[in-house]
Amino acid sequence: MKITRRGFVKFGIASGAAIAIGDSLFANADELGLGGKGVAIDKSKIKGADFDKVVPYTCLVCNVEDGGLAYIKDGRVRKLEGNDKHVSTRGRLCAKGNSGMWHIYDPDRILYPLKRAGKRGEGKWKMVSWDEAITEVANKIKAVVDKGHPNEIMLKWGRDRSGGATGRFMKTLGTNTGVNHTSTCESSKKIGMQPTWGPDIETPDFANTKYILNFGSNIL
Repeated sequence: MKITRRGFVKFGIASGAAIAIGDSLFANADELGLGGKGVAIDKSKIKGADFDKVVPYTCLVCNVEDGGLAYIKDGRVRKLEGNDKHVSTRGRLCAKGNSGMWHIYDPDRILYPLKRAGKRGEGKWKMVSWDEAITEVANKIKAVVDKGHPNEIMLKWGRDRSGGATGRFMKTLGTNTGVNHTSTCESSKKIGMQPTWGPDIETPDFANTKYILNFGSNIL
């Protein structure tokens, strides 16, 4: 079938009108709603649902920290969903968030302190008690502080969700040597952006923008 430019335009206009008028998937996309209409917390509306309880939680798989619902059966998380009452995500949970239950059940998750039992790189470890591990680390930290070189102490963490405890701990030791998510990810970008125009996050000047072309979710 030969399609002319005029025919293509006419088809596009007709399709747009049908979508706007009809009860279509696009016209009823969840992104157009205000949220709060989901069924995640209503167990009776989930096909084959058989859970003991539903527990609200905050997803920590990434720094967005969406609100989620954990479905519990026999003391084990069986399913994760977005929380309908979360003001931002309105019941949505991304694929990464859905995999968050493996933070609990990953077979390689370390559940107790391990101390190297062989040479570095041999991969040999032995389990030690928390008291033994904390005592050994504390003694090594104290030896460095007593020597007067606190910046030789480096603490590595990811996103700091300690409520400021990590920073206070480092300040108490007198060291600024830390490696976190920012320093291993976007710090170089921030250093370039701050002296260029001020903010370290690339937020557009919405107030003075006449036209915005946006792909994906609604940034506003």
